[in-house]
Amino acid sequence: MAYVFNTDLLLNDPDQEEARKEFPNIFFALNNPELRAAFRPFDERANTAKARSRKWGVFAVLLATGALLLAGGEMLFHDLPKGQVRTLAAIGGIAGIASVLIGVFGIMFRERKMRWLADRLATERIRQFHFQSFVFGVNDILKGARDKTAADAFVTNRTAKFSKFEANVLSTVDDKLKEIVHHDHDEEGLLFEDEQSPAPESDPNLDEYFRAYVLFRFDRQISYCNLILREGEGFWKHAPSQQAKILGGVALACVFGILLLHGLVFFGAIANIAWMKGPLVHVFAIWAAIVALSARTFEEGFQPEREIERMRQYRLALKRIYARFQKAPNVDAKIAAMIDLEKLSYEEMVLFLKGNYEAEFIM
Repeated sequence: MAYVFNTDLLLNDPDQEEARKEFPNIFFALNNPELRAAFRPFDERANTAKARSRKWGVFAVLLATGALLLAGGEMLFHDLPKGQVRTLAAIGGIAGIASVLIGVFGIMFRERKMRWLADRLATERIRQFHFQSFVFGVNDILKGARDKTAADAFVTNRTAKFSKFEANVLSTVDDKLKEIVHHDHDEEGLLFEDEQSPAPESDPNLDEYFRAYVLFRFDRQISYCNLILREGEGFWKHAPSQQAKILGGVALACVFGILLLHGLVFFGAIANIAWMKGPLVHVFAIWAAIVALSARTFEEGFQPEREIERMRQYRLALKRIYARFQKAPNVDAKIAAMIDLEKLSYEEMVLFLKGNYEAEFIM
């Protein structure tokens, strides 16, 4: 089944209906309209900012590549009319200057990237609030599954906490992002740890409670990792494996091309074959090196290898925690595994923010 984003938050009406049917007794704990209303604008703005940021980064690299290709092919343009030579030189100069302004100084690029990362921090903290309130509120949720008054009390209490969360966390995400990316970060990211209390060992709704967490947290997170690590699909979105293959292949092809072209020059010099040692072969060798540099710059900007490794480590840790959860001898041990997943989710988010903050489209 294809991965669908944000079904864990029941963002759409069909998700809510399915959850209501599957988990009727604890649906009140899974359904949080206020949280979804806060999530949507951050998520939409993050997606837009990411797309624009990366498009401008790619544009900067293409401009720089074009400028270098024109400069490297200068010897091919000597016989052109002076007006055309000046035009090509002007185009190359403008492209080079524009690429530096966009890539190095961040014009049209850095602000959008910071907006993307700050909004992504907000969305992930909202998600963590949702599931941490589910984990640490196990007793109140189980009571609410049996008693409508207790369920209403849980929802009222959660709404009050979310209001404080909005004031203390969501309103300061820009400052929090700077703190995370500029400093070593050893927080666990728990929002309710002082409220933990032993869970009952026997309750008729425990199975439903745990099944909901497995479906919406363990399964969704592992499925997301599988989506990111899949191969053979797309290039632009959620395809680091494909990006790494294509960009690595381009760079390797350019290296072999450079070797071949220099080999032609060598044999051309020995055999005195004019075209082999002519300017066209030299220019192609220069262009191959420039394209290899461009591919390497795209790798630095997209960070596919880094994302692949991060997702592999995250998936491995998730599966280990899930195995522990399944083998847990009692309820408290299962809850402890769930808390470890919440800590892991926060750690993965920090690594994501740091890695993408450091990524640059600069040749």
